[in-house]
Amino acid sequence: MKVSDLTPNQLPTTLAKAMRVKSTPVIDWELCGKLIEKEKISLVRSYSRWTAFYVGPRTGSREAEQVGDSAIEAVVKCFIEKKLGSEV
Repeated sequence: MKVSDLTPNQLPTTLAKAMRVKSTPVIDWELCGKLIEKEKISLVRSYSRWTAFYVGPRTGSREAEQVGDSAIEAVVKCFIEKKLGSEV
């Protein structure tokens, strides 16, 4: 399944796999703020959706990019793609 096709209900368990933790994390701004800072994820608003992306240290192109209805959804999906790839 593509990361972009994950539903909000599937995000917590997939995020736990990406974080390599056994317990399902609570997805909130406290967690997403830490992901944004630690993983150097950028977040932008475009019309009615949010885009989160990661640009690697040696490339000029985006290595991971995800769109979501909320900023939190976009950040979580971007982190999952960065850690597990575009297919999970």
